[in-house]
Amino acid sequence: MTKEEFKEIKEYYIESTKENLLKHGNIEPVITIMGNLKDNNTPSALQIVLPEEVANSDDNKQLFVDQVIPKLALEVREKFTIDAVGWSSEAWLREIPKDEFNVEDYKKIPIKREILIITIDSKEQSECYAYEIVRMSVTPDGDLVENIELVELPDVATSVSHSQGRFNDLYRKFTS
Repeated sequence: MTKEEFKEIKEYYIESTKENLLKHGNIEPVITIMGNLKDNNTPSALQIVLPEEVANSDDNKQLFVDQVIPKLALEVREKFTIDAVGWSSEAWLREIPKDEFNVEDYKKIPIKREILIITIDSKEQSECYAYEIVRMSVTPDGDLVENIELVELPDVATSVSHSQGRFNDLYRKFTS
């Protein structure tokens, strides 16, 4: 895959993920493999949607990363040259003052915002994009309207890209 082809696939991945969320109101968590099909060297993307029973359980997410991804990676590498691996998911952003950060159970930290996270990991770099999902608006007459906006959160993107989350560094997990 050329740099230009990769740039096009990456931009399409980011924009189509955002458009799907805006159109449908949500997205399923998905891993996206970007690379070339080995049999004809065609630039392609392969998507792996996480089942709901995985996405909604910390234990199942960890089992997926530890047991399923290594098996999937073997199968994918047989037919695919991997240039990058993307991850997109909705998430809850929990915030707490730094001086109160001794919480042992992160689920006790209050949820402040709903966000969309999109990461793209390659051999050379890791990129992250984060957007707050703002769901409701009010018409001039006071009626509630389901209207979704995405507000870019560059500080959150930087924080997520430097975190040690289980879905970070997927390129390495699929290529090692």
